[in-house]
Amino acid sequence: MTSLNNLPESAPAVIIGGGIIGVSTLYHLAKKGVEGAVLVERKQLASGTTWHAAGIVGQLRESSAQTELSKYTARLFTELEVETGQATGYKQNGTLHLALSDIRAEQLRRNHDHAARMKIESQLLGIEEINEIWPLVDTSDVHCGFLVPSNGQVNPLDVTQALAKGAKALGSKIYEHTRAIRILTRNGKVIGVETDKGVIATEKVLLAAGMWSLRFAAEHGVTVPLHAAEHFYILTEAIPDLPRTLPGLVVLEERLYTKEDAGKLLIGGFEARGKAWARDGIPDSFEFDELPFDMEHVEPVLEKFFTRFPALETMGIQTFFNGPESFTPDGRPYIGPAPEMPGLFIAAGMNSNGILNSGGVGLTMAAWMTDGQPPRAVASMLAARAHPFQKNKAYNAERVTEGIGLHWGLHWPGRQIETARGIRRVPLHDRLLSAGALMAERIGWEVPMYFDPANPVWPERASLGWQDWSQRVKEECLAARDQAVLIDQSMYGKLLVQGPDAVRALNRVSGAEMDVAVGTSVYTQFLNGKGGIEADVTVTRIAAEQFMIVTGHPSQIRDQAYIRSHADPAWRFELFDATSAYGLLTIHGPKSRAILQQMSADDLSNEAFAFGAAREIDLAFARVWAIRRSFLGELGYELMVPSEFTVHLHEEIVRVGAAHGLRHAGMFALGACRLEKGFRHFGHDIGEEDTPFETGLGFAVKLSKEDFVGRDVLAKQKATHGAATPHRTVSIMLEHATAEAGPYLIHNEPIFKKGELVGHITSGGWGWRVEAMIGLASLHREAGVTKDWLDEGEFEVQIAGKMHAARVQLGAFYDPSGTIMRG
Repeated sequence: MTSLNNLPESAPAVIIGGGIIGVSTLYHLAKKGVEGAVLVERKQLASGTTWHAAGIVGQLRESSAQTELSKYTARLFTELEVETGQATGYKQNGTLHLALSDIRAEQLRRNHDHAARMKIESQLLGIEEINEIWPLVDTSDVHCGFLVPSNGQVNPLDVTQALAKGAKALGSKIYEHTRAIRILTRNGKVIGVETDKGVIATEKVLLAAGMWSLRFAAEHGVTVPLHAAEHFYILTEAIPDLPRTLPGLVVLEERLYTKEDAGKLLIGGFEARGKAWARDGIPDSFEFDELPFDMEHVEPVLEKFFTRFPALETMGIQTFFNGPESFTPDGRPYIGPAPEMPGLFIAAGMNSNGILNSGGVGLTMAAWMTDGQPPRAVASMLAARAHPFQKNKAYNAERVTEGIGLHWGLHWPGRQIETARGIRRVPLHDRLLSAGALMAERIGWEVPMYFDPANPVWPERASLGWQDWSQRVKEECLAARDQAVLIDQSMYGKLLVQGPDAVRALNRVSGAEMDVAVGTSVYTQFLNGKGGIEADVTVTRIAAEQFMIVTGHPSQIRDQAYIRSHADPAWRFELFDATSAYGLLTIHGPKSRAILQQMSADDLSNEAFAFGAAREIDLAFARVWAIRRSFLGELGYELMVPSEFTVHLHEEIVRVGAAHGLRHAGMFALGACRLEKGFRHFGHDIGEEDTPFETGLGFAVKLSKEDFVGRDVLAKQKATHGAATPHRTVSIMLEHATAEAGPYLIHNEPIFKKGELVGHITSGGWGWRVEAMIGLASLHREAGVTKDWLDEGEFEVQIAGKMHAARVQLGAFYDPSGTIMRG
């Protein structure tokens, strides 16, 4: 095969897209010793979004793993110029955040705690200190400031060229003005890339095409949900005596940011409702292009600029700039293997964070493409979380108008998406609304969070503590304890695995034994090669060669891809996504058995139907798979019913349950109850870097079964540490807290023992049944986290700068023996 324009006939990897993400991945592949990797770019490097980025480099992110990757980016930018001789313009001016409200001030104090835990220097500043550092800003309504001195800023064009130079010096190849036409496949797997200059044979392709990724991926049946939006900023004329070391400034509540730029100020903002760009496709000629500056649209943001920086009134504005940036429906990037096409990897949708993500994402993608797994946990950013409907262009165009504002606005628990709503509805949607359900959006699904028939309007008050819905959630939790609650979880993923080798396929990825009797429900984790947790599911054997997996709705696509990617091609089984085929109603509480027994002739006694069992039973006029489980920790049943029978079953349960005090409950109540029971939440408390033994889930691992993914690592960990692993998930309770006044455990709060940092909160909130502030935490002790060490006490949690005494234990605070749910 002869290629034109000196393209190689083959390459170990091909990257499509010459923005900073693609170039960074090429550089990191070269650093890992991959010789001859190729990058193709339709125009010139950095000519899409990268060139006009503000270039602000922050480090603190929502998780420890992501923060470490951002720290790596900052380190990389300090080293690149020395390594390559190419200037990057990187300087560590720092970033100063201002708080204009009590809630934002508390968030900044919590960020200060988090920064110290992550070994990132930070400072909380008063007004005088802010005025000294940033004399041009109006501080009359500022509560406090938060400074991260080691944050920086970089010239995006220069740093992209430095990465390219470093990659080429190590043998990588870059072809500009070379357009990727399509990815070539055989039996669904990548075998090459066809370009307008020839074909390159390869088994690994990275799509890092920025705002072009949605349409290019969709042409191949791959989902990469994102859309371009217009992004505006202004550049002042030169300001006399403006310090070149001036920190970048962020005022989140006013959606603005600014940085020093060659003696000028670059001031940008992210309006609450933005403008989608290129709904009909990006022009083929696009290269280093600017968009028309819509003064009328941006005027409200500009007014805030001039109010916040009074000196602008006397300054000239040199540039009014508008350029496109791509945003995703949930505000997080898409990275990792494409589940639809083995051999294709995705790194796109950086949500205006491409520069600060570039080093960490490049490092991650290079490891993924060579080692088969990322170096750090990136669960919240996985490409496999996308659902097929999200290829819809109109959906992405509608959502991006809000996405740009979500990127930069004030966040708090319960903040709701308003655009592109009502797309995916469970069969009971209208009936739940009639019952007073308040809905949130999750991957298109309308999900009932709580019920308030008297006031079915979602509150808008921002709070990190007591919420306007807290009283309703309390009532639902206490009803679960004292009577019964009904929760519609039909949006959960339901995956049918069937065939002669179905049990082999499941046993390959599961820690637990899947070869169980028909009518048995098994709680298990899917594991990776490091023994880490890739999924947290229940699997019910409903026939000799049929298994039904129930998983969280974000994992519906991911879990299917994980099973398929680890199965032997010769195994005889099929995997069917049955999510829409079945409703899932769950009923919990001491009256739940009586309610169901009144509707069924089947024996539902504990003797006939024990915890963990699964039965197909008559229920009203329907046939239902009933599973004895409860994520609330009460006597409970999960009822899986064909979708067309869901309305009937709901009517009958509500009718019969009325005499027993049954009420509807939502996801907020489920979340509060699961914390009291110490039940782990995948994505918060457990993930790819956590093993079952480290998270207290060792009971779900059967090391004696035939080989499964991660078995050897887990066997070694068990032999070395037993139950006292150096990292351990535990339950935690604050000694003195109230539901109304807090302090509230949320996420990432540092934990100390005798003044020494020993861990952090992974999730937390108020427990209505135990009447305490509780959470789950990850603790670390080299000698092992033992019960004796925990029983010594003297633990404290740091919340917004203050220390609070805490009690820690291995087991749950509510019904630790599990007697209630097994009764």
